[in-house]
Amino acid sequence: MQAEITFSENTVGTKVVDVPKIFRPMEPIQGFRQFIGKDGWYKRFPEYEKCISRFSWMIIIAAAIYLAPICINIFIR
Repeated sequence: MQAEITFSENTVGTKVVDVPKIFRPMEPIQGFRQFIGKDGWYKRFPEYEKCISRFSWMIIIAAAIYLAPICINIFIR
């Protein structure tokens, strides 16, 4: 009688291969990709426009505050 040998590398057709592994930090990115790819984001954009605008202004102000001493130092020399 011959015993059946199963190798761990032979996972073709099993559920282990079919399920993609998603790292925890990648989950928000995957959600954003699904939002862009599947949903009608262009219809829902006006709902998020105010938040996106505030976030953009915060980035601009933070960059200006960060770079202001450097610019002032350059002009003083």
